[in-house]
Amino acid sequence: GDVGFGKTEVAIRAVFKGCISNRASILLCPTTILADQHYITCKERLGSFGVRIGLLSRFRSKKEQAKTLDDLKNGLIDVLVGTHRVLSGDVYIPNLSLLIIDEEHRFGVKHKEKIRSLKSHLDVLTLTATPIPRTLQQSLVGLRDLSTILTAPKSRKPILTSVHYFNWDLIFSTIEFELERGGQTYFLHNDIKSIPIIINKIKNRFKNINVEGVSGKIPSKELEPLVLSFFSGSINILVCTTIIESGLDVTNANTIIINNAQDFGLSQLYQIRGRVGRGKKQAHCLLLVPQKQLSRDAHLRLKAVEENNALGSGYTLSVKDLEIRGAGSLFGYKQSGNISSVGFEMYCELLQDEINLEKNQFGKKEDVVVFGDFLTEIGEEYISERSTRVDYYFQISKIKTLLDLSKIKISLIDRFGPLPTETERLFLFSHMKLIFKGSCVNKININDNSLSLTLSDLGVFKTPENLFNVLSSFKSESLNGFHYKKDTKGNLVIVFSVSNVDRAFLVLFEIEPFFNDKNIS
Repeated sequence: GDVGFGKTEVAIRAVFKGCISNRASILLCPTTILADQHYITCKERLGSFGVRIGLLSRFRSKKEQAKTLDDLKNGLIDVLVGTHRVLSGDVYIPNLSLLIIDEEHRFGVKHKEKIRSLKSHLDVLTLTATPIPRTLQQSLVGLRDLSTILTAPKSRKPILTSVHYFNWDLIFSTIEFELERGGQTYFLHNDIKSIPIIINKIKNRFKNINVEGVSGKIPSKELEPLVLSFFSGSINILVCTTIIESGLDVTNANTIIINNAQDFGLSQLYQIRGRVGRGKKQAHCLLLVPQKQLSRDAHLRLKAVEENNALGSGYTLSVKDLEIRGAGSLFGYKQSGNISSVGFEMYCELLQDEINLEKNQFGKKEDVVVFGDFLTEIGEEYISERSTRVDYYFQISKIKTLLDLSKIKISLIDRFGPLPTETERLFLFSHMKLIFKGSCVNKININDNSLSLTLSDLGVFKTPENLFNVLSSFKSESLNGFHYKKDTKGNLVIVFSVSNVDRAFLVLFEIEPFFNDKNIS
């Protein structure tokens, strides 16, 4: 679901369902701030129902953590909210059945390997506005289920996003606009050492405004009060690192300025931008870049974020991220990959075939290969526009049924008139691939005076005797005779003698039922 669309609500209801069944749950968060916020939310929503909630993060002292671990072992906690700390070896939950991972893209591959090893029969719910390429890829090819929340909360407005060169005058005018309407501003500067310089620059311009800085290096005892002060509205401008990327939900903060935006990933930019615009006010996002040549990928990322500012565009951005970065290894440590060499569609198709093979969904039968020493094409004389021809080739390559093939053929005839011979034969090729798919025939070769069928096995015939008997009894006016031979790989090849190509296609139509067990008694 998109940023602010209600993913946390889904998580809380899943946790409650687990508690009703006397099962424990883990709510795993990438940052201490987010863990603290989820802990508070769970206490408010579930505490009155008697649900026992624990927290493991650096906001908890060692003594408090030790007590939480002890309560977990004794089954006194129903829901454990925490950061990476919950993945440690000393955390044991005897009746754990549900793991909820919030902002999954923030966890590294090693953490995900640990998550996978937690329990083989564990139910896992992943919450994210922008799934990382590998997760999205697993969903697209059927390894993981994907559900989307598409309805935006009422009165929510899209965040106005623009990219500019770094300019203090622009920054000051943007902050001034937000202050005048009584709002708060995030200034994201992901360099801890120079945060004080930014704070001083803003303080010198806005004398009576409370400006504070936060980062992951600040001790827990100082960080928590600062965050809570920003929640309450006593801090007007928060200069911060990406520590605010996940979890901060401040409805009065509706302007965010992101410095060096070219250094962030696409999903990360989208998440950071989602810290604003969570109320009724129109939110603004200013992406700042230095005055230098950006890399191709950085340019694509910034352009994608700027263009995809409509509500619910997180999924679209994730697909774009997958195209830019590639999916990488689905399960191992190699996080990034490159699919441009084969193209996204072909990559998905190849991966889908391998997964189906592993699942044994379609057996081990491959597509039938059809050859011919004659033209099979959609010619320029028939369709002059190249893009239209390519589109029809693509449609034909993706067909799964004879009905799909017939629809494409009818569409062509309606738009461009009767099919030329070479286009008609292109459709006949596709027809043969479909009707022989799943049979023991894996290769068909057609020329002016012969038709060859190469067999991968005996298929429905089971024995050579059955095959020879069926073919001996086969009669056709288009057939002049046949004989057997073996190819270089030792596969059996049946060679039919015909007088022309059209007769070869007629023989194929007549003999196909025998190879698909339709005429064998």
